[in-house]
Amino acid sequence: MAELEALAGRLRSLVAQGRYQEAQGCFAAYGQALEAALRQLSPGDTRIRDLETSWRRLLDRIRRQVLVGRAHAAFRLAHLPHPGLYSPPAAPRHNLDLFG
Repeated sequence: MAELEALAGRLRSLVAQGRYQEAQGCFAAYGQALEAALRQLSPGDTRIRDLETSWRRLLDRIRRQVLVGRAHAAFRLAHLPHPGLYSPPAAPRHNLDLFG
């Protein structure tokens, strides 16, 4: 169970830092550790419900953190200066200007 808590803390930290690639690997490790912990418990054990509750809370918190991060990135992107895509057209040139 201590491994689950350590992985959950690491996962929250990685998501809070926006390190989503690393968080994905940590999430997979958390899932494996959760499965291993559940396999050690008998079917009627009350700790199964506790593990489920903590897993759902962790998942909900991570989901909210990701959504907040995405909203913040969208806000920052929307407020970037938008220079014109093209430079202003050059004044038309006449042949006399080119060859004169």
